Amino acid sequence: MGEHKSKEKNLFIAIIINIFITILEIIGGIISGSLALLSDAFHNFSDVVSLIISYFAILIGQKEKNFKKTFGYKRAEIIAAFFNVILLIIACFFIITEAVKRFKNPEIINTHVLLIIAIIGFAGNGISIFILFKDSEKNLNIKSAFLHLLGDTISSLIVIVVSLIMLFKPYFWLDSVFSILIALYIIKESFSILIKTINILMQSTPREINLTKIKKRLLFEKKLGIQDIHHLHVWELTPGEIIFDLHVVIKKKDLLKADYIINQINTILSKEFKICHSTIQIESEKIRHSPQCQI
Repeated sequence: MGEHKSKEKNLFIAIIINIFITILEIIGGIISGSLALLSDAFHNFSDVVSLIISYFAILIGQKEKNFKKTFGYKRAEIIAAFFNVILLIIACFFIITEAVKRFKNPEIINTHVLLIIAIIGFAGNGISIFILFKDSEKNLNIKSAFLHLLGDTISSLIVIVVSLIMLFKPYFWLDSVFSILIALYIIKESFSILIKTINILMQSTPREINLTKIKKRLLFEKKLGIQDIHHLHVWELTPGEIIFDLHVVIKKKDLLKADYIINQINTILSKEFKICHSTIQIESEKIRHSPQCQI
């Protein structure tokens, strides 16, 4: 419970910081005429939305499981991560579109205002990613929000460099070029989370799990007397929380030692494959389910 409270507190602090940065960058972007700063403000706004979604997803995820939600509400954080990444990618394409338009028609930019706002934005985003760094390593939902903030921190740093250059040389087209580069970088970083969330929501086999290897290993254990294995299903409820089920066929005379067989299978799964949540159904070799019930 203490860990959840810590995540909530850290996210709440990051939300307040980013609301302040967003307002500041919108004002600064309008005054300076910088697309890069307005793009950063738009990105920061998506950060705020992302953080709020992540915050409420954690609150929902703490709800107790019940007969309608037998696995609880942990998937709320995965759904939040999915929508966060989609939102981020859409924002990036908007930035690229606007940057291309501005590149064709560069506008004069107040670099002094741009530099001051960019430094403040960089400091605020830096504090936010520092606060969320530890939690992002363990939680996909927070990692998606962390990526938003990381992208914005890099964005603010680049805006600082560009504004320093433009203080001495009126290369206002740099504003558009770096806006596009920032957006492309963020899109690249977002796709790995997008694929991971889709795989979890589609109940795909986790990358680290090899079902063929598991099946061969269990059949190789001769003392268990396993005749066949079928209906293997493995998926992640949330990252790192693997659910596994299978049907094991044994000889009818071995049904008396079903508990022993199940216990041995669970030992192999936990020690060798790090699978700790399994459902194992024992069947006699003479029993088969009707085809319409098979998955």
